[in-house]
Amino acid sequence: MAESNPSATPRLYDDLAWLWPHLSPPEHYVTEAARLNELIAKRLGPGPKRILELGAGGGHTLVHLAQQAGGQHDCAAVDLSEPMLDNCRALIPGIEAVAGDMRDVRLGRTFDVVLIHDAIDYLLTPGDVMKTLATVNEHLVAGGLAVIAPTYTHETFVDGEVADDGTTTDSAELTYFTYVHDPDPADDTFEMILLYLIRDQTTRQVETVEDRHAMGLFQHGVWLQMIEDAGLRAEYVEQGEEDAEDEAAWALFVGTKP
Repeated sequence: MAESNPSATPRLYDDLAWLWPHLSPPEHYVTEAARLNELIAKRLGPGPKRILELGAGGGHTLVHLAQQAGGQHDCAAVDLSEPMLDNCRALIPGIEAVAGDMRDVRLGRTFDVVLIHDAIDYLLTPGDVMKTLATVNEHLVAGGLAVIAPTYTHETFVDGEVADDGTTTDSAELTYFTYVHDPDPADDTFEMILLYLIRDQTTRQVETVEDRHAMGLFQHGVWLQMIEDAGLRAEYVEQGEEDAEDEAAWALFVGTKP
Protein backbone atom coordinates (compact mmCIF):
# COMPACT_ATOMS: atom_id res chain seq x y z
CA MET A 1 0.00 0.00 0.00
CA ALA A 2 1.51 3.34 -1.06
CA GLU A 3 -0.18 6.65 -0.41
CA SER A 4 0.29 9.93 -2.23
CA ASN A 5 -0.98 11.50 1.01
CA PRO A 6 0.39 9.44 3.90
CA SER A 7 -1.65 11.43 6.44
CA ALA A 8 -4.82 10.04 4.89
CA THR A 9 -4.04 6.36 5.52
CA PRO A 10 -7.24 4.31 5.32
CA ARG A 11 -8.15 2.46 8.50
CA LEU A 12 -7.85 -0.89 6.71
CA TYR A 13 -4.08 -0.34 6.77
CA ASP A 14 -4.04 0.91 10.35
CA ASP A 15 -6.25 -0.11 13.27
CA LEU A 16 -8.48 -2.31 11.09
CA ALA A 17 -5.64 -4.30 9.49
CA TRP A 18 -6.78 -7.29 11.55
CA LEU A 19 -9.76 -7.50 9.18
CA TRP A 20 -7.66 -8.11 6.07
CA PRO A 21 -7.09 -11.88 6.43
CA HIS A 22 -10.86 -12.26 6.77
CA LEU A 23 -11.95 -9.80 4.08
CA SER A 24 -9.60 -11.18 1.42
CA PRO A 25 -8.13 -14.48 2.67
CA PRO A 26 -4.94 -16.00 1.24
CA GLU A 27 -6.80 -18.87 -0.41
CA HIS A 28 -8.42 -16.31 -2.73
CA TYR A 29 -5.00 -15.71 -4.32
CA VAL A 30 -4.22 -19.23 -5.52
CA THR A 31 -5.20 -18.56 -9.14
CA GLU A 32 -3.39 -15.22 -9.22
CA ALA A 33 -0.19 -16.79 -7.89
CA ALA A 34 -0.45 -19.60 -10.45
CA ARG A 35 -0.75 -17.03 -13.26
CA LEU A 36 2.30 -15.21 -11.97
CA ASN A 37 4.29 -18.44 -11.69
CA GLU A 38 3.37 -19.30 -15.26
CA LEU A 39 4.40 -15.86 -16.50
CA ILE A 40 7.71 -15.95 -14.63
CA ALA A 41 8.59 -19.43 -15.87
CA LYS A 42 7.68 -18.51 -19.44
CA ARG A 43 9.83 -15.37 -19.43
CA LEU A 44 12.72 -16.37 -17.18
CA GLY A 45 12.72 -20.16 -17.31
CA PRO A 46 11.85 -22.72 -14.64
CA GLY A 47 13.31 -22.84 -11.16
CA PRO A 48 13.45 -20.53 -8.16
CA LYS A 49 13.67 -16.78 -8.65
CA ARG A 50 14.20 -13.78 -6.39
CA ILE A 51 10.91 -11.88 -6.11
CA LEU A 52 10.23 -8.52 -4.46
CA GLU A 53 6.65 -7.40 -3.95
CA LEU A 54 6.13 -3.68 -3.38
CA GLY A 55 2.91 -2.96 -1.52
CA ALA A 56 2.74 -6.58 -0.41
CA GLY A 57 0.16 -5.95 2.31
CA GLY A 58 -0.60 -9.09 4.27
CA GLY A 59 1.44 -11.30 1.93
CA HIS A 60 -1.57 -13.10 0.48
CA THR A 61 0.04 -13.47 -2.95
CA LEU A 62 3.57 -14.16 -1.70
CA VAL A 63 2.43 -16.98 0.59
CA HIS A 64 1.82 -19.06 -2.54
CA LEU A 65 5.22 -18.17 -4.02
CA ALA A 66 7.68 -17.94 -1.13
CA GLN A 67 10.13 -20.66 -0.12
CA GLN A 68 9.36 -19.80 3.50
CA ALA A 69 5.78 -21.01 2.93
CA GLY A 70 6.52 -24.04 0.75
CA GLY A 71 6.82 -22.25 -2.60
CA GLN A 72 9.90 -22.18 -4.80
CA HIS A 73 10.93 -18.53 -4.80
CA ASP A 74 13.11 -16.35 -2.55
CA CYS A 75 10.67 -13.56 -1.73
CA ALA A 76 10.79 -10.21 0.04
CA ALA A 77 7.95 -7.86 0.93
CA VAL A 78 7.75 -4.07 1.25
CA ASP A 79 4.72 -2.17 2.51
CA LEU A 80 4.00 1.24 3.97
CA SER A 81 1.74 -0.22 6.67
CA GLU A 82 3.38 -1.85 9.69
CA PRO A 83 0.11 -3.52 10.78
CA MET A 84 -0.19 -5.14 7.36
CA LEU A 85 3.44 -6.26 7.52
CA ASP A 86 2.66 -7.85 10.88
CA ASN A 87 -0.01 -9.87 9.07
CA CYS A 88 2.56 -10.80 6.42
CA ARG A 89 5.15 -11.92 8.97
CA ALA A 90 2.57 -14.03 10.79
CA LEU A 91 1.50 -15.67 7.53
CA ILE A 92 5.04 -16.24 6.17
CA PRO A 93 7.44 -16.67 9.11
CA GLY A 94 10.99 -15.72 8.22
CA ILE A 95 10.17 -13.60 5.19
CA GLU A 96 12.10 -10.35 4.76
CA ALA A 97 9.35 -7.79 5.36
CA VAL A 98 10.43 -4.15 5.22
CA ALA A 99 8.43 -1.04 6.09
CA GLY A 100 8.88 1.47 3.31
CA ASP A 101 7.27 3.66 0.67
CA MET A 102 7.47 2.13 -2.79
CA ARG A 103 8.32 5.53 -4.23
CA ASP A 104 11.71 5.71 -2.53
CA VAL A 105 12.53 2.48 -0.68
CA ARG A 106 15.93 0.94 -1.46
CA LEU A 107 16.88 -2.53 -0.22
CA GLY A 108 20.42 -2.56 -1.58
CA ARG A 109 20.02 -5.74 -3.61
CA THR A 110 18.44 -6.85 -6.86
CA PHE A 111 15.72 -9.31 -7.85
CA ASP A 112 14.63 -11.26 -10.90
CA VAL A 113 11.04 -10.04 -10.53
CA VAL A 114 9.49 -6.97 -8.93
CA LEU A 115 5.74 -7.27 -8.47
CA ILE A 116 3.21 -4.55 -7.72
CA HIS A 117 -0.41 -5.65 -7.74
CA ASP A 118 -3.31 -3.45 -6.62
CA ALA A 119 -1.08 -1.43 -4.29
CA ILE A 120 -0.19 0.55 -7.42
CA ASP A 121 -3.76 1.90 -7.32
CA TYR A 122 -2.81 4.14 -4.40
CA LEU A 123 -0.48 6.24 -6.54
CA LEU A 124 -2.53 9.25 -7.55
CA THR A 125 -0.24 11.03 -10.01
CA PRO A 126 2.04 10.09 -12.91
CA GLY A 127 4.89 11.60 -10.90
CA ASP A 128 4.36 9.13 -8.07
CA VAL A 129 4.12 6.27 -10.56
CA MET A 130 7.41 7.32 -12.15
CA LYS A 131 9.12 7.46 -8.74
CA THR A 132 7.86 3.96 -8.04
CA LEU A 133 8.99 2.66 -11.42
CA ALA A 134 12.44 4.08 -10.65
CA THR A 135 12.38 1.95 -7.49
CA VAL A 136 11.40 -1.04 -9.59
CA ASN A 137 14.23 -0.44 -12.07
CA GLU A 138 16.74 0.01 -9.27
CA HIS A 139 15.86 -3.41 -7.82
CA LEU A 140 15.83 -5.42 -11.08
CA VAL A 141 18.68 -7.43 -12.55
CA ALA A 142 19.34 -7.06 -16.27
CA GLY A 143 16.68 -9.08 -18.05
CA GLY A 144 14.46 -8.98 -14.96
CA LEU A 145 10.70 -8.49 -15.02
CA ALA A 146 8.51 -5.77 -13.58
CA VAL A 147 4.94 -7.04 -13.19
CA ILE A 148 2.46 -4.20 -12.69
CA ALA A 149 -1.19 -5.07 -12.13
CA PRO A 150 -3.55 -2.15 -11.46
CA THR A 151 -7.12 -3.10 -10.66
CA TYR A 152 -8.50 -0.74 -13.31
CA THR A 153 -7.40 1.34 -16.24
CA HIS A 154 -9.55 4.14 -17.64
CA GLU A 155 -10.75 1.66 -20.25
CA THR A 156 -11.85 -1.03 -17.77
CA PHE A 157 -13.21 1.11 -14.94
CA VAL A 158 -16.90 0.58 -14.11
CA ASP A 159 -18.32 3.63 -12.36
CA GLY A 160 -20.65 2.69 -9.53
CA GLU A 161 -19.47 -0.92 -9.28
CA VAL A 162 -20.60 -2.59 -6.05
CA ALA A 163 -19.47 -5.76 -4.29
CA ASP A 164 -20.44 -7.26 -0.96
CA ASP A 165 -19.53 -10.25 1.17
CA GLY A 166 -19.41 -11.45 4.74
CA THR A 167 -17.57 -13.81 7.03
CA THR A 168 -17.35 -14.83 10.67
CA THR A 169 -14.32 -14.90 12.96
CA ASP A 170 -13.94 -16.07 16.55
CA SER A 171 -14.58 -12.54 17.78
CA ALA A 172 -16.77 -10.87 15.18
CA GLU A 173 -19.28 -11.26 12.41
CA LEU A 174 -18.21 -9.16 9.42
CA THR A 175 -20.34 -7.80 6.61
CA TYR A 176 -18.74 -5.46 4.11
CA PHE A 177 -19.54 -3.54 0.96
CA THR A 178 -17.24 -2.04 -1.66
CA TYR A 179 -18.33 0.82 -3.91
CA VAL A 180 -16.15 2.52 -6.53
CA HIS A 181 -16.97 5.77 -8.28
CA ASP A 182 -15.27 8.50 -10.29
CA PRO A 183 -16.31 11.94 -9.02
CA ASP A 184 -14.42 13.69 -11.83
CA PRO A 185 -13.93 11.65 -15.04
CA ALA A 186 -11.62 14.40 -16.33
CA ASP A 187 -8.89 13.62 -13.79
CA ASP A 188 -6.78 10.56 -13.05
CA THR A 189 -8.34 9.40 -9.79
CA PHE A 190 -11.30 7.47 -8.46
CA GLU A 191 -12.57 6.67 -4.98
CA MET A 192 -13.21 3.32 -3.36
CA ILE A 193 -15.52 3.36 -0.35
CA LEU A 194 -15.51 0.38 1.99
CA LEU A 195 -18.32 -0.02 4.50
CA TYR A 196 -17.77 -2.51 7.32
CA LEU A 197 -20.41 -3.80 9.73
CA ILE A 198 -18.54 -5.44 12.62
CA ARG A 199 -20.73 -7.33 15.06
CA ASP A 200 -19.00 -8.31 18.30
CA GLN A 201 -19.68 -11.98 19.05
CA THR A 202 -19.75 -11.36 22.81
CA THR A 203 -21.64 -8.08 23.21
CA ARG A 204 -23.66 -8.48 19.97
CA GLN A 205 -23.10 -4.76 19.36
CA VAL A 206 -22.51 -3.60 15.78
CA GLU A 207 -19.86 -1.06 14.78
CA THR A 208 -20.29 0.62 11.41
CA VAL A 209 -17.14 1.93 9.71
CA GLU A 210 -16.84 3.91 6.49
CA ASP A 211 -13.33 3.78 5.03
CA ARG A 212 -12.53 5.92 1.96
CA HIS A 213 -9.60 5.17 -0.34
CA ALA A 214 -8.34 7.65 -2.96
CA MET A 215 -6.87 5.85 -5.97
CA GLY A 216 -5.20 6.56 -9.30
CA LEU A 217 -6.74 5.74 -12.67
CA PHE A 218 -4.66 5.92 -15.85
CA GLN A 219 -5.23 5.03 -19.47
CA HIS A 220 -3.84 1.81 -20.89
CA GLY A 221 -1.49 3.71 -23.20
CA VAL A 222 -0.31 5.94 -20.36
CA TRP A 223 0.73 2.89 -18.36
CA LEU A 224 2.76 1.57 -21.28
CA GLN A 225 4.41 4.95 -21.83
CA MET A 226 5.29 5.39 -18.15
CA ILE A 227 6.89 1.95 -18.03
CA GLU A 228 8.89 2.75 -21.19
CA ASP A 229 9.91 6.14 -19.78
CA ALA A 230 11.25 4.33 -16.71
CA GLY A 231 13.73 2.48 -18.92
CA LEU A 232 11.84 -0.80 -19.25
CA ARG A 233 10.50 -2.50 -22.38
CA ALA A 234 6.75 -2.36 -21.83
CA GLU A 235 3.97 -4.64 -22.96
CA TYR A 236 0.41 -5.47 -22.04
CA VAL A 237 0.22 -9.18 -21.35
CA GLU A 238 -3.37 -9.94 -20.48
CA GLN A 239 -6.56 -8.77 -18.90
CA GLY A 240 -7.13 -11.10 -16.00
CA GLU A 241 -10.64 -12.43 -15.57
CA GLU A 242 -12.58 -12.97 -12.38
CA ASP A 243 -11.31 -16.29 -11.10
CA ALA A 244 -12.68 -19.20 -9.14
CA GLU A 245 -11.86 -17.49 -5.85
CA ASP A 246 -14.02 -14.50 -6.85
CA GLU A 247 -11.13 -12.08 -7.06
CA ALA A 248 -11.73 -9.14 -9.40
CA ALA A 249 -10.28 -8.91 -12.88
CA TRP A 250 -7.01 -6.98 -13.24
CA ALA A 251 -4.84 -5.54 -15.96
CA LEU A 252 -1.31 -6.89 -16.31
CA PHE A 253 1.62 -4.89 -17.65
CA VAL A 254 5.14 -6.28 -17.90
CA GLY A 255 8.34 -4.27 -18.13
CA THR A 256 11.61 -5.99 -19.01
CA LYS A 257 14.88 -4.41 -17.95
CA PRO A 258 17.34 -4.35 -20.88
